[in-house]
Amino acid sequence: MEPEMIPNTHIAQMGSDTFEIAVSCHAIFDMDVTSDPLSKGVAFSFIKAIQVINEKLTVKNPKSPLFDVILVVKDLQNMQSKIVSSTQHYGLQISRFFFCSSDNFTQSLKSTNVKLFLSTHTTDVCCALQEGVPAALLCPQSGSPAEGDKEPVGSPLKVLLSGDAMALPEERLSEVGFSQPELQTFRVAKASMTEFASAIAEMRKCFDREDSPLRVALMTVLGTRNEMASALLTARDWGLEVDEAYCLAGAPHAPLLSCIQPHILCYDGLYNVTEMVPALS
Repeated sequence: MEPEMIPNTHIAQMGSDTFEIAVSCHAIFDMDVTSDPLSKGVAFSFIKAIQVINEKLTVKNPKSPLFDVILVVKDLQNMQSKIVSSTQHYGLQISRFFFCSSDNFTQSLKSTNVKLFLSTHTTDVCCALQEGVPAALLCPQSGSPAEGDKEPVGSPLKVLLSGDAMALPEERLSEVGFSQPELQTFRVAKASMTEFASAIAEMRKCFDREDSPLRVALMTVLGTRNEMASALLTARDWGLEVDEAYCLAGAPHAPLLSCIQPHILCYDGLYNVTEMVPALS
C-alpha cells in the first residue's frame, strides 16, 4: 500500500507556527468495533485535551505555537470514509489523515517530517525511534468516557518527561551494559523529547499555574536524586515549569503511572515500559 495523505477540508488549515504530531488512529478509536461512528479509543481524551490547549492559546496569545494533529492509519485503507466521518462526528481537529501499511509506516512518517509520533503500542514507538523518527507513548486513560458521555471539563494534558534522558550521560549507560543500538534509541528519544519540551515550555508561559491546561511531570527510573536535580536544572534552562518530580531510583514504577495517569510518556528506551503500564503492548 502506497502511503496516502488526505487533508481535512472541514477545518481551517493552521499556520506555519505549529508543532506537528502524528497520532495512531488505533489510540483514538476502537478499531475492533466496526460501529458508525467508531467508538472512542483508550486515548480519546488526549485529543480533547490537545484541542482545549489550542483553543485557550488562541485566546491567550495568538502568536503562540499550536498543536497540529495528523491521524496515522495503518492497514485500514478500506475504512477511510468511516474514520474521516467519525472525526467529524466527535468534532476532532485533525488537519490530515495519513493512510499507510505496517511495512512502511516509519518511512512514511519520515516523509511527513512530523516532530513527534504518538502511539499506545510500544513496538511502534520503539520501531520509530530505532529508525530515527521522534516518538513517545500515549498512555491509556482509565475511566475514559463511555459512548455518549460528556468529556471532563478542563481536563489538562499531562506530560511525563524522562529525567533519565535529561540527565544520564551515555558513558554511564555504556558502562552498565547498554548496547549501541539501545544507546542510539536513547539518543533519538532524548532529541525528540528536547524539542517537544521546548514547544510545551513556550505554551506554558501563556498560562498561570492554576489555569494551565497543560501539566508537566519528571520521572527518573534509573537515576539517583543527583540525576533528578540535574534534570530539574535542565528543565529550568529550557524555561519549562515542572509541576511534579519523582525519583524512583529502581523502585517499582507501575503504581506511580497508575496514580498520575499521564497522557504522554516520553519513553527513553532504557527499561521495559510494558511492565510499567500493562495495558500497553
